Amino acid sequence: MRALWLFAVPVLFGCFHFPDEAMLLAFSRQPGTVLFDNPQPKYLGFDDERAAFIFEKLTDGGTYEAAPEEASLICPGIPADGMHGYMLGVNVDSVMRDSAIVMVRRTCIRQPRQPPNDATASFSVSSGISVTTTNYLLVRRNGLWTVEKALVSNSM
Repeated sequence: MRALWLFAVPVLFGCFHFPDEAMLLAFSRQPGTVLFDNPQPKYLGFDDERAAFIFEKLTDGGTYEAAPEEASLICPGIPADGMHGYMLGVNVDSVMRDSAIVMVRRTCIRQPRQPPNDATASFSVSSGISVTTTNYLLVRRNGLWTVEKALVSNSM
């Protein structure tokens, strides 16, 4: 029986690769409207493996599409041709028993750079990057984490 218990522990807990993943998965169980204001993005990219693990389920329902690797995502609402969406990142700021503060980072390009002949718009790092961070309150009820509300947003 002891051997079975030793085998079951890694199987039960081995599914998570990062600390606090069970908490962060609350974002994947709730609609994107928790994360995004209007206009909604069409594409989502991810800053790292952790963000991909947490947010990739948002691209399964058809509302959002996964952005190709190394894609430049134009901020939703900017009148320019290209892929409109966000690169997402996530960090846990603090955990206090059954509540937590989590910071979600949305990055996109806010201005197209016009070439000298105005033939087509192109994007580069110098085009202006928009970084918006939002702190969210997460609450655990009956063992399940949910996103309670957005607390503070900051844009750079």
